[in-house]
Amino acid sequence: MVFINTKQVVCCRGDPDLKEVALTFDDGPCEPYTERILDVLEKHNVRATFFMIGRNVERFPEIAKKVADAGHEIGNHTYAHSSLVLNTPRRIAMELEKGEEAIRRWTGISTRMFRPPYGANTRWILTQALRRGYIITKWSVNAGDWGKASAERIVRRTLARVGNGAIILMHDGTSFRRNNHRWQTVTALPNIVDTLKSRGYRLVTVSELLHIK
Repeated sequence: MVFINTKQVVCCRGDPDLKEVALTFDDGPCEPYTERILDVLEKHNVRATFFMIGRNVERFPEIAKKVADAGHEIGNHTYAHSSLVLNTPRRIAMELEKGEEAIRRWTGISTRMFRPPYGANTRWILTQALRRGYIITKWSVNAGDWGKASAERIVRRTLARVGNGAIILMHDGTSFRRNNHRWQTVTALPNIVDTLKSRGYRLVTVSELLHIK
């Protein structure tokens, strides 16, 4: 679905006629990965969108603030990243509100974007998110960096699927997989950014991609 205004329910990509893409990072902040990703983005003069988990913000408040201070966009990814599919409306509301509260407390930002864990968008998730004025943001390109893929595979997978208006899903947090890490994402990112720029893409935040002021 191409999201043009807030009357739409779920957005997965931007305008297919514009050579723009949005890099997004889920599950952070998490050290040392988030800070290394910030270094890459700063070096290439790129702004991205970070969908943060509230309890990770509480764990790494200085890094969350650093993301905000660097001018990147921040979205709500719930408080604890639990699956919302079988949860009650009350539990879903709590996850949204606690996530928002943590982000606002430590960054000073009130979020407009919400990405449900695992991309789930059941009726109750949509209802609770829309009731709070969120723009529900999914993706059109999955970099596949949530597993044990190598940096080279992440680069190939991303660049093979990208197109105008793409929203690219990557991760800067370790989520809840034991012994997982994000060095492959950190390693892949410069190549992805360089190649997208060489192909003529403008790298923007989700709000910029969707022309939301």
